[in-house]
Amino acid sequence: MTSLRDALLKVLFGPVGRLLPFAACRHIARPIAAIAWRAGFRRAITMRNLELAFPTLTVDQRERIGRASLVSLVTVFLEILTLRHLSRREIRRWLVVENLELLTRIGPAGGLLLSGHVGNWELLALGAADIAGIPFAVVVKEQRDGRQLERTRTARGNRLIPTGRGARESSALLRSGGVVAMLADQSASEGEHAALLFDTPTWTYSAPSRLALRFRPTVIVGFAVRESGGRYRVVLEELHHHDLPDTPEGAEALTARYVSMLERTVREHPEQWVWQHRKWKNTPGVRYD
Repeated sequence: MTSLRDALLKVLFGPVGRLLPFAACRHIARPIAAIAWRAGFRRAITMRNLELAFPTLTVDQRERIGRASLVSLVTVFLEILTLRHLSRREIRRWLVVENLELLTRIGPAGGLLLSGHVGNWELLALGAADIAGIPFAVVVKEQRDGRQLERTRTARGNRLIPTGRGARESSALLRSGGVVAMLADQSASEGEHAALLFDTPTWTYSAPSRLALRFRPTVIVGFAVRESGGRYRVVLEELHHHDLPDTPEGAEALTARYVSMLERTVREHPEQWVWQHRKWKNTPGVRYD
């Protein structure tokens, strides 16, 4: 089964990704997502999350967001197949980076780039590094996909840091003035920071904040938001932390600042966040059927 899966993924990331137009992905995604929604794919989880985040919306309103979010997720999966085959000209066509100088002016203290599962986060990491001419070290979970996603992620010069070595290698890179990128909105377990997201205590990984306060790099936050024509736009913002001490309390405050920026973006574009996972599974009082 493993060899069959690897062979299929090789075809999808190879010939299929080479032939599939990036512009067509969002159109192909619609019927696939519609079938998946009717089949109940992660629908109960999605609706529970939307109920927690937007309690004042009607069920119909939350369902519209849920359907659109699944279209967005399928679109991203299809687009990922094409990424390693995009030319630099195509990358610049499909990704617009505002405030690029935040990247190009990163100083000797290095940079820590934070994003989340909004829009197309894979295009953001690959494309922003290519446009800025600055390779990132991206902290990622290892995948059992025959290294297909790894090949895509490193196609434009980025390198990968497995999460198991994330703290140690990120520390070494920041100490030497490197640039580290990570998705900071993944669900954490108890013992991490319980920041308020949509007024719900949300366990959030503290590593980004601890790294920022220990090594004092430039911290930049950005989310690749899809526009109506299929192009993505990211507005880079600096996450200031110079007023915070390198203490557990300082790290908790910095985590809350990131989560606030994440929530603002998700409220503006709720259909582009990944609602399909048990985001609040470790929050006391929250249950998923």
